[in-house]
Amino acid sequence: MARRFVVTGGAGFIGSNFLQYIVSRYPNNLFLNIDKLTYSGNPANNKELEDRNNYEFHKEDICDSSALESIISE
Repeated sequence: MARRFVVTGGAGFIGSNFLQYIVSRYPNNLFLNIDKLTYSGNPANNKELEDRNNYEFHKEDICDSSALESIISE
């Protein structure tokens, strides 16, 4: 992978549409979707991205710095 990008709130309307657009256009980059899945987040919004090798979903709170550090450093 060339670069890693973190997208927060990627299961909501705007975030999921952004990911649908960007993941397919940049297959050599890794996109890390971090979402707490509150009232507006729905992982089904990114169902078609689940099998892509340049996309990962992580259900985490972005306020949890240790969780973020663990995800980003993988």
